[in-house]
Amino acid sequence: MAGIKDVARAAGVSVSTVSYVLSGKRAISEKTAARVRDAIRELQYTPDASAQKMRGIRNQILAVSEPIRGDIDEAKYNAYFLHTAWQAKNAGYDVLLLSGEDAVDDIRRVARSNMVDGVLLLDIVEDDKRVVEVGSYGKPCVAIGYPSRKGDCAYVDIDFPAAADLAVRYLHGKGHRDVILLRDNERDYERQSGYVVTLRRLMLERAGEMGMRVTESAKNEFGRFDARAFVDGLLKSVPRPTAIISQADADTLNMVTRELENRGIDIPGDISILSCGTFLENELVAHPVTEIPLMPRLLCSKAVGLLLSAVEDGRAIGAESEFVPPRIEDRGSVCSLNEGDESRDRWAYPPAMLYIHSRNVS
Repeated sequence: MAGIKDVARAAGVSVSTVSYVLSGKRAISEKTAARVRDAIRELQYTPDASAQKMRGIRNQILAVSEPIRGDIDEAKYNAYFLHTAWQAKNAGYDVLLLSGEDAVDDIRRVARSNMVDGVLLLDIVEDDKRVVEVGSYGKPCVAIGYPSRKGDCAYVDIDFPAAADLAVRYLHGKGHRDVILLRDNERDYERQSGYVVTLRRLMLERAGEMGMRVTESAKNEFGRFDARAFVDGLLKSVPRPTAIISQADADTLNMVTRELENRGIDIPGDISILSCGTFLENELVAHPVTEIPLMPRLLCSKAVGLLLSAVEDGRAIGAESEFVPPRIEDRGSVCSLNEGDESRDRWAYPPAMLYIHSRNVS
């Protein structure tokens, strides 16, 4: 098996020059670096990870733990992984996706063998074992999400208490007092998906405090949602809801908007829709829906930046946290029931949180 001395001999450089090319710790001319990389490929040289750690050399690889489950929201899953990978690539790092559900063992295996320089945790649940076991990885770790037991893991997330408050005050400020909550995929509640459970609980609590009546939809079992039954229930409710708060994915929301339109029910004239804690950005949505969105691009950028501050600068990030303020993307699916309209409801939410979504119409 070729060693670093063999690479140096083949490239006609010193051993230290090969080390500098591998670590990136010192500028080496592109011509010399190319000779070293060619020698590494020809000799099929693989740096020893343990030896690299002893010399303080990084592998330029980040582990991304994002378990694949049978009921995943593919658009959301892909968005978080791709934005994480993109941010890592821009910083000169590759990513190693750990998609198994035995996540703790997988993370320990790659971290303790020094295959990776740091760990990112995605798709956090309330009592996430990956977070609890952070101390056993021996690598800096950042989670995108806010578990109930945080351990020594740093984390980045949307400020979901503020998001729940924003959603309720936004509808309340537009005169809505009776609303129906369109539930997310039931398995997300059952497995205690962190933000889904938290957001539902906080929205219901805040609505109660503000005197709003909230009816919840029937359980939204994965693959078995009945849009006709949902709309039947909405129309039979007394008093009839004037708005829908949706935690559901784009497919479910599309079924609902089509069923409403098939029955001649206008959005937002007859019923308003606000989607909260969802990701509709790249989805084919039949009717534009006002949304308080997840923001994977921003969250992944902040998470990768925080992790690299520990990997590259040696900063102790521990249980450091950062919360991103929520925002509303107004796509015209919520109407005001107030006389005089806009001047009466602008006070209800901070202007900085309102984002008017515009589209070019050719």
